[in-house]
Amino acid sequence: MEKLLMLGTSLGSKDIIEYAKSQGIYTIVTDYLPPEVSTAKLIADEYWMINTSELDVLEAKCREENVTCVMCGVSEFNLEMTMELCRRLGLHSYCTPEAWHYSRDKADFKKLCHEVNAPVADDYYLSDALSDEELEKVKFPVVVKPVDMSGNRGITYCYNKQDLIDAYRYARSLSKNPKIVVERMLKGREWYGYYALAEGTIHQIGLIAMEAEPGQLKNLYSLSTTVTDNVERFMEEINPKIEEVLHKVGCREGIAWVQVMLDEDDHFYIIEMGYRPTGDRPEAAFPELIGFDSIKWLVDYARGIKHTASDLPPIQMHSYKNCCCGYSLWTHKGGTLASFNGFDEICKIPGIKFYTQHHVGETFPEHRPLGVVGIYADSIDEFCEKVDRVNHTISILDTNGEDVIIRYTDFDHLKELYYNGLRQGSVML
Repeated sequence: MEKLLMLGTSLGSKDIIEYAKSQGIYTIVTDYLPPEVSTAKLIADEYWMINTSELDVLEAKCREENVTCVMCGVSEFNLEMTMELCRRLGLHSYCTPEAWHYSRDKADFKKLCHEVNAPVADDYYLSDALSDEELEKVKFPVVVKPVDMSGNRGITYCYNKQDLIDAYRYARSLSKNPKIVVERMLKGREWYGYYALAEGTIHQIGLIAMEAEPGQLKNLYSLSTTVTDNVERFMEEINPKIEEVLHKVGCREGIAWVQVMLDEDDHFYIIEMGYRPTGDRPEAAFPELIGFDSIKWLVDYARGIKHTASDLPPIQMHSYKNCCCGYSLWTHKGGTLASFNGFDEICKIPGIKFYTQHHVGETFPEHRPLGVVGIYADSIDEFCEKVDRVNHTISILDTNGEDVIIRYTDFDHLKELYYNGLRQGSVML
């Protein structure tokens, strides 16, 4: 019997469990949390109360129970534990520690980009001493960020020396790594290319635009969506360098993404990469969009079913006619979570799903996402109608009874992007 061990509950965990069970695989979820918090335990065949960091205990238990594959959802810590546990057990992991290092260390990733002449923002060296000599070399504005954190954590935009000193100290307080990235602030639109890999062949299959609600901070990306223009330009100008970078990193199998910005100087710059599915989850609608299921792709690999390059979906060369997104529900304030409302109703609508790791009674900060709504539609009009229906149906309330989520409403902009994309090239159905 095949047995899949899931390390923890995170975004994507339930999808993995559901697909594995559909294939007749016996499923187990482990962490130290009760099932009402680690909710993948509620749908698995079995669960363990073993912390995912207890690798010696997990290794012994896996051998005793004849576990045949180990996986996790969108959790960087648990992915690291998965790689090590698979190494000990001789099981399959698409992600290697050598390649994963460049997802976790933004400074080393930039160095690798320099080695292949891939464009990245100019950066500056600062030490904990924050000497006058170091600070005088910095040309503002700059962005400060830890090398080892994701999801906008620890990122600060700086316009003067005091901003920079405060931001550096803040990033150091969050990060275990003494290296801090200080780089020229790029200004422009952002995307990430989503890549499927097999046998070292890399296909860009979904250019994802990152769109914030007007008036909110620019890095609060409410929609991560295939509704975009500039697909042809991205594929011609920056994608060849991205593929060169991914090869240099050592990515050969699985899923990866690379974030870029089109700066006000009219050039693309690479920002960072991830060697895992995304936290904003537009790829959850890719089965409807292009017939490619990232979850199946990764579960198959973990089972030892290795796909060939001929199994990869077609490379995206033009805009897609149909539309999908991950709609991240960012908070406009901090508080304590009292209720999720309307989500059962919207999930009855074909093409809409909801993902969250959060629960009632939990405290949350300002400007963090409390969940993601996945949306698929056959046309831009249907897409905007579904986003609007989500806006008017759901709410997430704090203990003061206040709705805390930021809603995306700039439908005219979405339609402009969509039709610009159609005008720029052929359409991929």
